[in-house]
Amino acid sequence: MADTGDIDADLDGPVSPPRDNGEIVFAAPWERRVFGLAVAACRSGVYDWETFRERLIARIGADEDRPYWQSWAAALQDVLEQTQVIAPGELDNRSTELSTRPAGFDHH
Repeated sequence: MADTGDIDADLDGPVSPPRDNGEIVFAAPWERRVFGLAVAACRSGVYDWETFRERLIARIGADEDRPYWQSWAAALQDVLEQTQVIAPGELDNRSTELSTRPAGFDHH
C-alpha cells in the first residue's frame, strides 16, 4: 500500500488549492469531485501523495496560465495512468463519449 504522507499539511504547501477565508474554493462541481478523487485515491493506497504533488507541480509549471483545477485533474490522470489504474487515454475517451450525450441525458 502506498504511503499517503501528510496530505492535510501539504494542502497548505506551495501548490495548495485556491482558498477564500481559509476554505478551499471550487467554482464548479467537477472541481470538488476531482479534488475528492485525488485525495481518496491517495488515502486508499493507489499512489503516494508525494507522487501526486510532484505531478501537480509539473503540470502547473508546464502551463502556468491553465486554471489550477485543470492542472489538478491532469496530474490525477497522470498518476492514475502511471499506476495503471486506468489505461492511457481512457479518461480522454470517456470524456469525449460523455460530451456527445444530449443535455439532460442522465436525468430522465
